[in-house]
Amino acid sequence: MAKVKVLDKTPAELGYSFPPEGYPHKATWFSWPRPEGISFPLKYHTVPENLARIMREIAGREEVHINVPNENWEYIVREQLKEHGGPTKNVFFHYIKTNESWCRDHGPAFVIRRRKQRVKMAMTTDVAIVDWGFNAWGGKYPPFDDDDAVPTRIAEEQGRPVFYTRIIME
Repeated sequence: MAKVKVLDKTPAELGYSFPPEGYPHKATWFSWPRPEGISFPLKYHTVPENLARIMREIAGREEVHINVPNENWEYIVREQLKEHGGPTKNVFFHYIKTNESWCRDHGPAFVIRRRKQRVKMAMTTDVAIVDWGFNAWGGKYPPFDDDDAVPTRIAEEQGRPVFYTRIIME
């Protein structure tokens, strides 16, 4: 895995900001839940169908990225998506282990910087990742070490610079 470029200034100091609410984005990220997780006690059997429906709606408009622990889980999730009418195209798997499925809470925040390219005089957009600390809602649901590492792992895979904060987001 590639080493990430750690940015030692704040996003604002380097011209990055959060995109506006209606700004188009390329993808939505998910971390696929596992039956042994604590998020869906005695309910995991209902989760794949519901996630497949959500992803089907998203995949027609943008990429769907799914974190799974390994190749075996990719196979299992692809089969579950097929079984429940989920998308088979525009879906990308990443072997990033998680403790739980709440990627909105433990995943990265993407920040952007718009700038002019000197050669073409066209606008380009740089994308970086903010890696907030994650402690499973105040340490309520250990372990959470794999979840806390997700933003950096995504930055490594995508070759994106990363900002580390001293803030626990969730």
